[in-house]
Amino acid sequence: MQAIREAQQNEYLKYFETDPARFHFPGGDVTLFDKLFSELDAAMEKPMRIVHYGDSQIEEDRVTSTIRAFFQKRFGGGGPGLVPVQKKYFSYSIGESSSTTPRKYIVYGPSDMRAGVNTYGPAGRIDRIDSVTAVTFYPVKSNEAPSRYFNRLTVLSGNLRSPLSVSMGKDKRSVEAGSNVNRTVFNLADSTTRTTVTLAGHADIYGIMLDCDKGVSMDNVAMRGCSGSIFTSINAEQLRDYYRQGNVRLIILQYGGNTVPYLKTDKGISDYKGKIVKQINYLKGLAPDATFIFIGPSDMSTNIQGRMQTYPKLPAIVDSLRSAANEAGAVFWDMYSAMGGENSMPKWVKASPSLAGGDYVHFTPRGAENMGNMFCESMMLYYEYYKWRKENEE
Repeated sequence: MQAIREAQQNEYLKYFETDPARFHFPGGDVTLFDKLFSELDAAMEKPMRIVHYGDSQIEEDRVTSTIRAFFQKRFGGGGPGLVPVQKKYFSYSIGESSSTTPRKYIVYGPSDMRAGVNTYGPAGRIDRIDSVTAVTFYPVKSNEAPSRYFNRLTVLSGNLRSPLSVSMGKDKRSVEAGSNVNRTVFNLADSTTRTTVTLAGHADIYGIMLDCDKGVSMDNVAMRGCSGSIFTSINAEQLRDYYRQGNVRLIILQYGGNTVPYLKTDKGISDYKGKIVKQINYLKGLAPDATFIFIGPSDMSTNIQGRMQTYPKLPAIVDSLRSAANEAGAVFWDMYSAMGGENSMPKWVKASPSLAGGDYVHFTPRGAENMGNMFCESMMLYYEYYKWRKENEE
């Protein structure tokens, strides 16, 4: 029996040490996932939240939707999580439309998109309403995952310049003017897929949460063009409050791709590493109970002597980000290696059907799904090892 256990353990350890899709832990300590796995197992009794921040690789809920579906099927829960207020917002999990187009402000990107405040809410984004705005959510035909269904809607608002009226049908609430983040919660019928909430007043809306009251919720927070160095510009109290009230137990940061074309010196790479360490430490201070995972950039191609090849500095950037994550106490997942490493992007572009777009940077929906599945399959090997250790320690 001892020999069998040793053989089983060696199989796990071989994967953890050599597989391109493995996770990289500070000090090589795979038990850093134990707390997270325990919380996932208990999610039906004590609901928990995951927040996935990233750049344009996760726009439209790509990658996130696959991870969310996996966790919700395995550990319970439903709903697409936090979504913005927009005239027309599309994700692969839910459809949304609004009767007006609120003015959008973001903490990243062009300077003319700033609001002149640091209260951008948990998604680094404000939708500012100054009239009556009806927001309707409806199911996406292709989505049959648990995220299709929800039984709780929460409006996050702040910077009220007048009382805010929030209503669903005959159920009307009044939020008094003030600067704090307000949570207006509506409990809905189980398996709700379609609903409308009406907002009337002058306020900043930080997002609308569509969740279930049990299991796992997961937010997709995509920041196009962002390098991940902006979190220290978001109000600490707003972030801390969101992480605490939502019982956020996993924060995924997926950045680095936007820096690849511009980081051409060792100093530039080192400076970027320092910025990422600072951001992770800032967020860890606000969410001390959360596990942090940093996902590095994918392979990206540029034209070198007439051939699409890996950016010369990309492997060094990946190595630097792995070091940054581990130095800050975060786990690192190497997307570049997981997809095949150097010059793998052209293979993804030329696959049939294509897994990446003609820009040799972004995944297609199918490619994003593949990456999400690789991430989940790898994580579940660590989960199985966690279960195996518990059984063999008893």
